Amino acid sequence: MHRRDLLSGAAVSAAVAALPAGTIRARAQASSGTITFGQSTSILTLDPAHGAFTGYPGGYEAALVLFDRLLDFDDDMRIVPQLAESYEMSQDLKSCTLKLRPNVTFHDGTPCDAAAVKLNIERMMDKERNTTNRPLWDPIAGVETPDATTVVIRTSRPFAQLPNTLAHGSGAIVSPAALAKHGEASFAQNPVGAGPYMLEGFSPGQELALKAFDGYWGGKPGAGRIVFKFIAEPATRINALSTGAVDVIDSVPVQLVQQISQSPNADIIRRPGLRPIGLAFNLTRPPLADQKVRQALNLAVPVATIAEKVFFGFAKAPDSPLAFDTIGHKTVGESVFDQEKAKALLAEAGYAPGSDGAKLSLALYAPEGLFPGDIAVAEIVAASLKQVGVDAAITKIEKGAYWDHLRQDKANLKWDLAMFGFNPSNASGAYHMASLFRSNADDDAKPEVWNIGRYKNPRVDELLVTADSAPGESERMEALGEAQRLVWEDAPYLWLQINENVTAVRQGVTGVEVLPIVFTSLRNAES
Repeated sequence: MHRRDLLSGAAVSAAVAALPAGTIRARAQASSGTITFGQSTSILTLDPAHGAFTGYPGGYEAALVLFDRLLDFDDDMRIVPQLAESYEMSQDLKSCTLKLRPNVTFHDGTPCDAAAVKLNIERMMDKERNTTNRPLWDPIAGVETPDATTVVIRTSRPFAQLPNTLAHGSGAIVSPAALAKHGEASFAQNPVGAGPYMLEGFSPGQELALKAFDGYWGGKPGAGRIVFKFIAEPATRINALSTGAVDVIDSVPVQLVQQISQSPNADIIRRPGLRPIGLAFNLTRPPLADQKVRQALNLAVPVATIAEKVFFGFAKAPDSPLAFDTIGHKTVGESVFDQEKAKALLAEAGYAPGSDGAKLSLALYAPEGLFPGDIAVAEIVAASLKQVGVDAAITKIEKGAYWDHLRQDKANLKWDLAMFGFNPSNASGAYHMASLFRSNADDDAKPEVWNIGRYKNPRVDELLVTADSAPGESERMEALGEAQRLVWEDAPYLWLQINENVTAVRQGVTGVEVLPIVFTSLRNAES
């Protein structure tokens, strides 16, 4: 995969476990043509403009088959047409003209035409309605519809990432008629799109059932039905796969990959991910505002060993704030383990155990089961920091509540270190960097996006504008690379690992794709 080429293409778990194996097999055999996906995260809502398909990533995985977007990503994250037959960016990067497929209909039989697209784009532009993914939608200034199959999207400034925005999951096109029928509040539980599968039944937080849409413009889907089941525990998901209760499971613990691989009835699909995991530093805390302290904490943790030993080689130590296959990634450093140097830097900053130096004590927040090996990694970090004289007290947070602990106003930040991993689900490094490292307008308020540690570097802000708006690709890439270098040196994170995405599939089910952006896609799956 060539990064520059990409840019230029500008509950239920307990119930399952309680079923006798014979009953599970009988149900699976009776559901001919049904693919059942045992998901590690629940699906709560299915409206791109309200919470963008909560929860994450389960809602996005359902949206990939329920909705179509104007553009799409192929298996290598290259941008390709979907509802649009073609698209063209203007030379000044301030507009995109799209030619729509003719005669496409939504699941309710209403036309998926330029007027429908215009309404959808304007919904996503509305900051009151759509509070998420703002770096993707804020540059859009308006939509024009010269005719029923032509859409012109204009931006307020040069915006090279516009095609990436339209291919992003939040670019799902929904039925205006269904919005009018169900209202903004109820559409999320009664979604109507133009994708290959349509709603059959939805129990938010438990199960979503979809059936093939016979009128799909792309032809008959590969399965008659797709069922998404929330199964929280990895062991329960694996048991469900082995007994035939489900056909696909995600978030396979890497220590169990070998066990599954030895099964004659299941296959493992693995894919390097685009989500670097790290510990955000709360830079409003005086000790962590010191760059020497942040650099020392990075030196204190054996990141390469974590990737090799904790994740059995299914992870790598980072060399940049971006993952290796993200568009625009540039190697700007390396993960170094040197506890003696860490102690020296801490001493220079006034933290020297056994002397007159102050004791550095930190509150480390980590979710339970949200990121791969999250608690195990947090415990290794805490033990490593203790070896250089730093106390890190771990607070474990239930994964469903974790996000709210991170995105707080300054007065309510309770953590010094917080585990976080951003998934650039439009594959763009510029989007990733802007979401995490562009200065907040008001550091006392909640962050607009995910700059939860209150990082601020005016030069990085300038470079990120250039990475979005410069007319030449080489200039955009150069600016993005320089921004990565500065952020790496500033160390607003304790950089940890970049995990592979691992999914298991029952033999006989084909076409399941594991995308580098975390999602397991059943769009092309067949049974």
